Amino acid sequence: MRSAVLALVTSLSLTGAAFAAGMTVKDEMKTVVDPATNTIFAVGGDVDPANGPDAAKVPAARWQEALKAAQSLKTAAADLTGPQKQPGAEWTKSAADFAKLAADAEKAAMKKDGAAFSTAANGLGDTCTACHSKYKPQSGD
Repeated sequence: MRSAVLALVTSLSLTGAAFAAGMTVKDEMKTVVDPATNTIFAVGGDVDPANGPDAAKVPAARWQEALKAAQSLKTAAADLTGPQKQPGAEWTKSAADFAKLAADAEKAAMKKDGAAFSTAANGLGDTCTACHSKYKPQSGD
């Protein structure tokens, strides 16, 4: 438990420092959101009960990775509504959806609830895709 708390504090400190430095949305996505969502999506597949009975046998360390990733996403989602980000109701709704799903993933990871975690991961994927189709320039990076 002590190592989990230390990991959480370290993660939040690093993430908070990056945001405080005035990172652009693109930089936040590349350094925080992309790695965290990669973990969320991978663990979401690992723990999805639809993938068979082995999904329930995911090791505790993998759940810790999922929890850390979800917490990073929650921090990033809160930052996406800051004044330096995109204005408008559609952007704000996308950021709010992102924050809710990150919180759902965090709760599911804490409970080691594979069904709820995979649902949150799928929702995050859909939310990311919808937002990227509107706001991310399709430049190949």
